[in-house]
Amino acid sequence: MNLTIREYLDEDFLAVCGLERENSPRGCKPEVFIRQAGVLFADTFLVMECGGKVVGYTIGALVQHRQTTGWIVRLVVGERYRRRGFGKGLVAAVIAALRERGAYEVCLSVAPGNRAARALYERHGFRETDFFPAYFGEGGDRCILRRDLTGREDLICSG
Repeated sequence: MNLTIREYLDEDFLAVCGLERENSPRGCKPEVFIRQAGVLFADTFLVMECGGKVVGYTIGALVQHRQTTGWIVRLVVGERYRRRGFGKGLVAAVIAALRERGAYEVCLSVAPGNRAARALYERHGFRETDFFPAYFGEGGDRCILRRDLTGREDLICSG
């Protein structure tokens, strides 16, 4: 299996939008977000290719007012490619990219019922630090997960 993780390129736009549509609520149009993320997070917007086809992506970001805190803003693996270790590779790559840019901790939000994603993140050392009902509006409850990259537990992500 020929897997590659690399930085997002403009040529990936349609493939990434397709993945986002596949994994978003009906009627969601990801084009604006994907286009802007390609500019705003160029160093931490990563795609995974399998045999030359984009099969997943992740976007990391540093918090503007606290550059030592990184967030995994998005992580998507195409449905056909799940449960094959692709998510594991993307999580490790985005954590490495955020660490290279100075992150001491990495946070993310995940739906409480998304057991597969939670298990993936927990295998990477993430632990739940908070719960926000209606984080993304009604029906959008989220758990905040955090991973310390320094060995210090006094750093805390803020939602």
